[in-house]
Amino acid sequence: MKHKKVHIRLTNSELDMMQLLWEAGRPLNRAEIMEIALRNPDDPLFAKNSFHVIINNLMGYQYIAAFMNNGAGRKNARRFAPMITRNEYFAQQIATTEHYEPSDIPEIVAALFKYSKAPNKEELLEQINTAVRRNCK
Repeated sequence: MKHKKVHIRLTNSELDMMQLLWEAGRPLNRAEIMEIALRNPDDPLFAKNSFHVIINNLMGYQYIAAFMNNGAGRKNARRFAPMITRNEYFAQQIATTEHYEPSDIPEIVAALFKYSKAPNKEELLEQINTAVRRNCK
C-alpha cells in the first residue's frame, strides 16, 4: 500500500504570519507582530482575534517556535521565530504535491531559473551548483 505524503498547506493568514516572521529576521513578540500586521488598517495581514489560532497552528506544524524571555513586561513576552526557511517551505510544497517525482527536480530548477530576474545568469548557475552540492552532503 502506497503511503500518502504528509503535507501542510498554510492558509493565507498563516502564510502571511510566516512571511512576516521570515522578513523580520529575528524573533518577535505578539505586540511587534500585531504592529506589523495592522500597519494598513484597511487591509490587515490577519484579523487581530485570530492571532492565537494562527500561532498555535504554526507551532503545531512545527513551523515556528516560542521562546520565553527573562524578565517582566511587554518587551520580555514570549517571542516567536520560524523553524523552517521560506525556501524550505516552498520546496516542501512542490515536493509533496501528488504527482511530484524526484526526476522533476532538473525541470523545476530550470523553470525557476527561467523566471528569475537575476541579471547575471552565469553567476546564478554557479550559485545553484554550490547550493546543490552543499545540500547533497
